[in-house]
Formats: sequence, C-alpha cells, structure tokens
Amino acid sequence: MDDILVLPSDQRAAAALNGALEPPYRVGSVAGIEDLVASIKMREPQACILDIFDPPPPIPLSSLGSLKRNHPNVALVIASDFSEREMDLYHLGRLSVDGVIRMENRPNARDVLAVVDRAIAASLATRVIRESAVRISPLGQEAIRWAIEHAEHTPQASDLAAAMAMSPRSFMREMKAVGLGSPRALLLWGRLIRASHLLERSAETVESVAFKLGYSSGGALGKALKRHVGCSPTELLDQGGVMRTMEVLGRTITHVETEPSRH
Repeated sequence: MDDILVLPSDQRAAAALNGALEPPYRVGSVAGIEDLVASIKMREPQACILDIFDPPPPIPLSSLGSLKRNHPNVALVIASDFSEREMDLYHLGRLSVDGVIRMENRPNARDVLAVVDRAIAASLATRVIRESAVRISPLGQEAIRWAIEHAEHTPQASDLAAAMAMSPRSFMREMKAVGLGSPRALLLWGRLIRASHLLERSAETVESVAFKLGYSSGGALGKALKRHVGCSPTELLDQGGVMRTMEVLGRTITHVETEPSRH
C-alpha cells in the first residue's frame, strides 16, 4: 500500500519527490487527476502531492476543493512553481490545503520531507477533532491541533501557551475549563497520537518513531503507550492503531459546551 500518491509535472519532478520521501514513506505515481481520485479510493494513502499548473491546463481550484471535501483524511500537498503566482497561494490557503512545496525555491530533500510530515500531521489533527466523540471548544481544537502538528519538536507547556497567545497560567486555567486538563497532558497526547499514526502507517520502526518524537528509546515509547493507552506498540496495531489512541483520548475529555473568554 502506498503512503503517498504523487501527480508530478514530469519524470524529473517525480524522481526528486520519490528520492526525498522514500524511505520512510512508500510513494506511488499517478497519471492524471482522474487517476489520482480513483487511486485514493483504492489505496487510502496518507497524502497526495500534485503540481496544479504543469502540465497544462491548470487543475481548477474547484477540483481541489472537491478532493479535500471527499477525502478529508488524506493530506493534500501542492508542489508547484509559484513564480508570479502569489495570488494562487492565497486561494490555496482559503482551501485549507495541508502543505505547499514551492518548487521555484529548489527545495532539498530534507525540506520536502518536512513539509510532507507537517501536512500529514495537520491532516491527522483535523481528523482527531472531527471524529471526537465529544464537542471540543474552539480554543481546545486549536490547542489539540497545535500539539499534534508540533509533536516532533517535543514542545513545552509554555510553548503551547505562547502559540495560543496566552500566559501559561491563563492557558492552564482555560484548558481545565474546557475539559482538556493540563497543557502538559495535552502535549503528551499529541505525541502519542503522532506515534500511533507513524507506527500504523509508515515503514519506520518503534525505535525510529520514538527518537523522532523525543523519547529516549523504543522501550520508553512502549512504556508510555502501555501506561496511557493500555497496550504495547504491537498490541496497538492489533487494536486499531491511531483509532485506539483517539478513543482513549476521547474518554479523558470532559464535555464542555461553553468557550471561556481569553485573557
């Protein structure tokens, strides 16, 4: 099963993207937008990467919007030359695409991989919020999304508070008010959700996933999963992977209807 489907402008672009992403991802190429849509239905990839300008004619924004609506669990990444096309970047932002690779900047393999990793994390965060069994306040949604998207940087509670434009004390008070507990616990769940997703959908080992997310060893990650999710990495894959982790997280969230005012 391919993790990422690529609709490139040419063979050279396809080779560059494949070289940047394999490993840890498995990459497959498609021939056109129709083939891409059909392949998404059959293969259920984590992400798709496409050039919207080349070869012509450009892919309509309406087609991208339909792709995003119909396949919300697939991260959508645009890899195009945006020279003299800044307005197109604005429109892509309004479509909430998950990532953009500006090919005119000749990104190296590390930059490409970073964009795709962030895009997949962003798509995962949206999925967690959408499929939550309880209603989460807007502030809570924003905090959960940030915790998942930045899990690989092992942020501190103060970093999360700053990202929400709040003081650590005010942020802790409001997180508890919306039923999400402490910021530290939220960051832990961000790491565990990312770990579960990587273990389930990538070719990476437990050790490599652990190091990517700031754990000292695969054993340390295994202990964290056992303590908070109730199963080892191997058991996790047998019990639904990231869906299992999301289910356990949902039990820790208190249903709160109101949104406190920010300070």
